[in-house]
Amino acid sequence: MNLETTTAVYAGNVRLSYGMIIAVFAFLSSWMLTVSLACPGQEGASQSVKSFMALRVKQLVSLLMYGVFAAALGSFFGRLIYWYSHYESYDGITGAFSSFEGCFHEAGVVLGFTAAATLSSFYMGREFMKRMTGASSVGMMLFMTLMSLVSMFNDSDRGKAVITDLYHQRLPYSYITGISGGGTEYRTAVFFWKFILLGIITIISFVLYIRNKSALMTYVCYFSAMALLDSARYDASFLRSNGFVSLMQIVAAVFLLSAMITCLVLSLRKRRLHRFHLFLTLLFLIGIGLVGYMEYYVQRHGDLYIFCYTVMGMACISMVVSIWIMHESINKGRGRKKPVRKPESDESGE
Repeated sequence: MNLETTTAVYAGNVRLSYGMIIAVFAFLSSWMLTVSLACPGQEGASQSVKSFMALRVKQLVSLLMYGVFAAALGSFFGRLIYWYSHYESYDGITGAFSSFEGCFHEAGVVLGFTAAATLSSFYMGREFMKRMTGASSVGMMLFMTLMSLVSMFNDSDRGKAVITDLYHQRLPYSYITGISGGGTEYRTAVFFWKFILLGIITIISFVLYIRNKSALMTYVCYFSAMALLDSARYDASFLRSNGFVSLMQIVAAVFLLSAMITCLVLSLRKRRLHRFHLFLTLLFLIGIGLVGYMEYYVQRHGDLYIFCYTVMGMACISMVVSIWIMHESINKGRGRKKPVRKPESDESGE
């Protein structure tokens, strides 16, 4: 995400860009949503008034700490990871942190939000920490969704394909992009599709939080979407030693693979090995394999973007579905109880 945009407001010597205004609004909206979800209801009301008020104060302090930590850690890790991939753009690491404007890597922002939720709630106990991490995942999704709109005011998050058809030189197909020499061209509006897709995932994460307050499937949906979206953009970040697969795609693959292995192991502990374990594992491996192959294929067949990203999108959906069903099998396994056999009645009536 790139916060360097055109100026929106001049106030004396102070310059406010559209990027900073959207970022502040997105963060405040994200924090308020997190607070509204994490703030508990009436549990603990049966305690004495003094104990109940002390608990409420601790919870409010935790929520305020989350806001501070999320802003600080999200900015720090986001800029640190971006600096790692684009170190030639900065005058050393100190130069990378000399301004709030500039670029931040999404993986670092997610890491910062997650770490902030854990650090601000660990002293409150396991139950509140689970509530906090789940709520912060919903807030994080809202933040990422709104931040997609920053690209309307700069040249980031555009696709590799240049759109020359006049009918498609508009949203949602493409958006005007500046080029060297002062000219402009229309490129695929990846940021707009990101806004729509992440908005849908935000709604899904809200429903998931209401159901079981688990953050896992929110992150699974997010990283699956980013594996596709980051491939489509022309300004993705890469490892210093690798210019083929983007850094976000590597992070997404590691997270999704770890989530699948964890859910598989936990499901096998709750249930015996079943055919659905083999089927879901195979479905996931086919999905992650197709994503990798289509990333290779699309870079060598630039005229087949629609076909490649359609197949990649279906592969991402297959990974989400396989992990989702495996995760649900764990929850169902927890709810199982052994049947209690009723004592046989004495035929003699005694």
